[in-house]
Amino acid sequence: MLEYVQMYQQAIDPQSPGHTGFNRFAHDRRLAKPGYAPFKTPNADTLYSNAWLDLTDGPVILTVPDAGKTYFTVNLIDIYGNSSNISARTRGFGPGRYAIVPVGYDGPIPEGTERFTVTTPYCWILMRVLARDLANPVRAQALQSGFTLSPTKSQAAETDAFPEPDTKSAAGFMHILDWVVRNNGYPEAEGAYVQRLRMIGVGKGPEAIDEAMRDPEIRAGVQRGYAQAQSAINDSSRLSGYPAGTWKVPADIGAYGYNYFYRAAINTLGTGANVTTENYPFNTFADSEGDALDGSKHKYRLTFTTPPPAKFFWSLTLYDARTRELYPNAINRYIVNDRTPGLVHGKDGTLSIAIQHTRPADPKANWLPAPDGPFYLVIRAQGPDADLLEGRWLPPGVEKVGQ
Repeated sequence: MLEYVQMYQQAIDPQSPGHTGFNRFAHDRRLAKPGYAPFKTPNADTLYSNAWLDLTDGPVILTVPDAGKTYFTVNLIDIYGNSSNISARTRGFGPGRYAIVPVGYDGPIPEGTERFTVTTPYCWILMRVLARDLANPVRAQALQSGFTLSPTKSQAAETDAFPEPDTKSAAGFMHILDWVVRNNGYPEAEGAYVQRLRMIGVGKGPEAIDEAMRDPEIRAGVQRGYAQAQSAINDSSRLSGYPAGTWKVPADIGAYGYNYFYRAAINTLGTGANVTTENYPFNTFADSEGDALDGSKHKYRLTFTTPPPAKFFWSLTLYDARTRELYPNAINRYIVNDRTPGLVHGKDGTLSIAIQHTRPADPKANWLPAPDGPFYLVIRAQGPDADLLEGRWLPPGVEKVGQ
């Protein structure tokens, strides 16, 4: 549902501020800041570019420029949230041309292109380009502009074929689910689930949904089930992954298989999750004693003996738990990473970060400002080394250091 809303705003609704239509990039030329609109829990390391592909009439050609030594990933996410990558990790830094096609496409592709298959005909591209200079990402902006999309046929979306996204009601969710099933297909192994949903109209068209919802008992049951599911998902989003102390380690994000509940929890926390071999993230809502992180109650410290082992970059980012957005603060610092200027390391090479609402007494402290309330932290390791993938490196606990 959340991906569909983003697609509708960018590709369908001409009144939306971010509207581009299908098969066109929207390049964000600035790093994510508080209030970032496209999705929740964004990183603040890379410039984002977004595009929605409509592959129903043929391939779309993605042109990748020579990236030099700058990390990038073109993360292709199907309508069900499953990810694949054309990236510096998977293809190197050099240029290329790729014909993006859906599963089952048996037509021609242009000469000089490499076939790249995605699983659904409607597909989201979430591209990331590393900004080495956080204050003035000119090089990253120039590289962004070198990525282009070219449809092989003219595609014009029928606006009235897409339901207007209503995310507040069970009926609105049912209409979105019906459109997704009818227009994107589903794995054969899920046929029994879809057949059960057909009894309340899903997969039979919007008129069938409306007819089913006119029955008082069906409507009451759907509304009750939808409310219970939303409550369970919201409660579970902060518990996603396997425990590593008080941190959570990802479990197959971006490749969910039949774990539908986990997929819903991850995408509620933040859509656009990548596979762990591309980006290995940790998240925590709790300190080392298991208490909820809250800048109104405590000051905290996080000390890395060694930083997260990553080939391309690592970062620690703080988010306001009430908004799932970057927290606005007086020094405009939302992140500590391997490019943060002025970081002070201990004599033994450790990196200690003060995480608190008020400015530290020590002016040289590595301060990551926290809100006057609940927050959470995310560690990202782009291009994780074997120590991460095999569980030999785990993040330290977040320690209370005062009130």
